[in-house]
Formats: sequence, structure tokens, C-alpha cells
Amino acid sequence: MSKTVLPAMPESICQASLRYTVDAGQLARLTGNGIVLPESLANAVLKRQVEFAAGRFCAREALQKLGCDSQATLAIGQHRAPLWPAGYLGSISHGDGLAIAVAAVAREWRGLGIDIERILSNEAAQPLVEHLMTASELAIGSSAGLTLEHWLSLVFSAKESLFKALYPFVGRYFDFLDAEVCELQEQQSCLMLRLVTNLSPSCVKGSLYCIRYSCFSNNVATLCLL
Repeated sequence: MSKTVLPAMPESICQASLRYTVDAGQLARLTGNGIVLPESLANAVLKRQVEFAAGRFCAREALQKLGCDSQATLAIGQHRAPLWPAGYLGSISHGDGLAIAVAAVAREWRGLGIDIERILSNEAAQPLVEHLMTASELAIGSSAGLTLEHWLSLVFSAKESLFKALYPFVGRYFDFLDAEVCELQEQQSCLMLRLVTNLSPSCVKGSLYCIRYSCFSNNVATLCLL
């Protein structure tokens, strides 16, 4: 297991993480531990298969820490969202050789979203700016002295975590520009996202969400708790 890299969270939320390598041996170890690849991934590239298996392995570990003894591999639902067992909710992320999952009992939390991203290069970040943030959002990072690549990677990850947490209430994809950064609190390692459009009856324009973050080894991790 990997050292915890997510922001601090309440004890009612359990997490599990795994460092993995993209090779046939890693996939064999994961499937040997009972992780089953769905038919839809039978012909997928090895990287996708390993990432899926590593994420599902972590999800099972996190659920077991909560007392859920199911050995079943979480199925893929609509829009690739994991289907969590009745009475539980959670979130999975993977990238740069690290898979992480968090899980909780549904009666204690309404939504969870996590995301890990490798910090983009400046060359990769530049063309993404207009698709991920507005000029006012860009200015928040600039005024804090953050490089474009670090700020864009953080905002991208934060909006991914928000999407995962809100998906059960929205039930569809929504755009990165449907939420905007309105405040960065560096001392608290969190930023505030505000919806700029109505997404569902319970996710309305003006709603505010706190996204906590941490940085490690040229990566950023974000966490959204509802």
C-alpha cells in the first residue's frame, strides 16, 4: 500500500491506495486477488485494464474497512461511474502509477469525489485554459503566485472531484465551465467552487463547494465531501 496522499478526512470515510505498474504481471496479481475485468475491457489496452483493476482493488479494500464483506468487483455504470453496493458510496481515481479509493456509509455522507492528477507541463496546459477556466479564475491563481501549469492542474482536478461528488444528483456530464473557482485558501489547502448554472433541483446556480487539496511528487490530489 502507498502512503496516504489525500487531504485529511473524517474517520467515517475509509480509504485505500495502491502503487501499481503497467505490466502483465501486475494485472495477473490483481485478477488473482479476485478483481474481475468486465467484458467491455476485454480488448482494452493493458494500461486501461491495470488502472481499472487497481482502482477496483482499492475500492474493495476501502469497503472492507467499513465492514462491507462483498468480494464482488464494482461494475461500471452509466458514464463509467462505479456502481457501489447498496448503502455505501465512494469515489475512485488513478494515474501516474497510483490508485486511490474512498468509501463511506451512505447515511453519513451525501457524496464523495476524489481525483489525482500529474502536474501538466506548461506546453500541455496552455491550450486547455479556455476549456477549463475563465479569466477571473486564471487571475486567482496568478495573484497567488502559482504557475499556470500548477494552477490549471489543481483546478482541473478540483472540478473532476466536484463532478464525481455531484454525479449521483445530476446524472449526466456537465462542463468544466459550469463551475468556477471563486476563492483560494492556501493556508487551509482548499478552494471554493461555485456553480454558475443549474445542474439539477439540488445542484443550483450559486451553490458553493469546498474542495480540499494536497500536493505530492509532482501530483495533485483533490477531495470533495458532501
